[in-house]
Amino acid sequence: MNNVLDRMTGWNPDLTLATTWVRGRVAAARDEEDGGFSTVEMVIGIAILIAILVAVAVILSGALTTKATNVGTCIAGANSSNNGGCN
Repeated sequence: MNNVLDRMTGWNPDLTLATTWVRGRVAAARDEEDGGFSTVEMVIGIAILIAILVAVAVILSGALTTKATNVGTCIAGANSSNNGGCN
């Protein structure tokens, strides 16, 4: 595959620089013994993030439903003498 990349990038110095940099980064990543998160750590982290997002969505949904109900009640009673129950 290196020969294919060399033929593709040989005419463009920017691509040659980019492929050289990528090759160096890949080689460095392969040489590291513990250079990053394991799959289990990533799955746990993503699961925690999803749980937080779901909790926020539930809280916001409840708050929006309550406010929407209050606004609907206020609009429905807009012609009444007590200000439609609006605060």
